[in-house]
Amino acid sequence: RQALGIGVRTRRYGQKALAFAVTHDRPHHNVSTEVHRSGGPFTLVPLPDRDGRPSSAVVWMEDGRETARLKSLDRAAFEDALNARSAGVLGHLRQATALSEWPIISQIADRFAGPHVALIAEAAHVLPPIGAQGLNMSLADLDSLLDLMRASPGDADALRRYDRERRPEARARMLGIDALNRASQAGSRPLRDLRAAALGGLYAAAPVRRLMMRAGLGMR
Repeated sequence: RQALGIGVRTRRYGQKALAFAVTHDRPHHNVSTEVHRSGGPFTLVPLPDRDGRPSSAVVWMEDGRETARLKSLDRAAFEDALNARSAGVLGHLRQATALSEWPIISQIADRFAGPHVALIAEAAHVLPPIGAQGLNMSLADLDSLLDLMRASPGDADALRRYDRERRPEARARMLGIDALNRASQAGSRPLRDLRAAALGGLYAAAPVRRLMMRAGLGMR
């Protein structure tokens, strides 16, 4: 992207994510779970068993000052905070790997194609890690590119069509994730209650829930 001289638009949230692996008491059944509270979502992503115990990757988003505080805790205090934050969805969690820390941003390239080049995945778009939308969008990039390039790889008209199709969809999805992330940062009680009611209503309405899941996977 930089070699092509393609610029990007970047939005920062003041959040960071702690990423690490845990073991836990209950099996995850290959289901990823997000726990939404103020500061940002707490996500558990299924991993293979570790040392004979169920295991998951954790992506824990918080304000940067809070991630710094969490990193400063000793192992026992950190695991106490970890289990309080997880809401017990997989039983007791035990930290299994070292912590890494990542800044949370949204970013989109000014265009997704150039001469004989297509931008995909995080070269084209970066999202906060909510709902696996970064992965789903990257898979959609590949699907579109393979379809458009099948007849003539690198065709200039096909690349322009790729840019016209993928960039508006990526931007719309980025705006949706941006809204969800800002809602997750809400600290005041009325906004927290509104967020909980909205998420609960979406989950309770099965047709809406299925529609959102299909949209999240890029299905029509």
